[in-house]
Amino acid sequence: MKSPFLLKKRGKYWHYRLANEKTFHTTGKTTKPRAIEFVQERIGRAPSSPLTLKQYIEPYFIWDQCPHVRRLLNEGKSITRRYVAIRRMLIKKHILTDSIADRLVADIRRADLLDFRDRLLRKAGQSTVNTVMGILKIVFREGYFREDLDQNPTEGIGVIKYQKKEVGIFSLEELQLLFPEDSFGPWKDIYDRTCFLLAVSTGMRRGEILALTWENVNLEEGFVSVVRAWKDLEEIGAPKWDHVRSVPFLLLSDRIVKRLGELKEQSIRVAPNDLVFCYEDGSRFGGTWWRKRFCKAMEKAKIDRQARGLSPHSFRHSLNTLLRDRGKDDAKIREVLGWRQRRTQENYTHFDIDHFKDLRID
Repeated sequence: MKSPFLLKKRGKYWHYRLANEKTFHTTGKTTKPRAIEFVQERIGRAPSSPLTLKQYIEPYFIWDQCPHVRRLLNEGKSITRRYVAIRRMLIKKHILTDSIADRLVADIRRADLLDFRDRLLRKAGQSTVNTVMGILKIVFREGYFREDLDQNPTEGIGVIKYQKKEVGIFSLEELQLLFPEDSFGPWKDIYDRTCFLLAVSTGMRRGEILALTWENVNLEEGFVSVVRAWKDLEEIGAPKWDHVRSVPFLLLSDRIVKRLGELKEQSIRVAPNDLVFCYEDGSRFGGTWWRKRFCKAMEKAKIDRQARGLSPHSFRHSLNTLLRDRGKDDAKIREVLGWRQRRTQENYTHFDIDHFKDLRID
């Protein structure tokens, strides 16, 4: 009698192919007896899920529906709502919009997932790709664990290795040109000009700036109170590391006081709890607005942001480097920029050859 399956060892694991199939699947077993036991058990089980990936993944990373989250919580594991919400957002953005979502989940093979990863790499960063693939690994691993699925095709798929890009910084001269005293410079309007000038002057993070309200702006004494931050989703909370702090205007201070004053005069929303940077209906500016306005300004200023590794976060790196280069107290810098540890500050310091000229002895 013809055997209902064929076994072959490939690398560390035994793989099998059923008589009516053309492709091999891993058993996840390193010994032949255990591999035979695995395949025989699979043959005896009910057929795998008839759902598409879109249908199967529907409850995943929804707090009160996700089988994975529910199991972890029942087992006393730690998992946050923010972690769950971010992954649900990535499912909607990157998985459900791809053709792989229409494939039967039981028919998805490792090659399909690698092809999906290649497509995703063409439109998303490597960190995002690794996170999305991590979501799929959880879904397939959970499905295999629950015996909804006969196999886990994500097994053996590693993470994308990449070199961390060096963050570029602006010189003081460039910052003065980007934010001239009597014009908008490369900025589109009063909002983006003031918003990014505030980033230069205080080193505040994006989420902190976009969550700033007028009650936390003190123009007379020249400082802002950082008490909250947006968390990328529609969620607001404490700043990173819960570091509530007061930050004086440290760079181009006269200009930021003037710009904030002008913005307050022109805005129709200046109540204490109104956002400083918002649309006319009071809704907040988001990450897309932040990125697009910065990129457009760099293009108009003829600054090659990609070649130099510049992003809005470079303003924070630049301020730290400029302050340290001028011999300001490191502990005070860490306090106003919201860092707890010295090694974090070191990652934001980027001295180049111009910073070392004062060391010469002629």
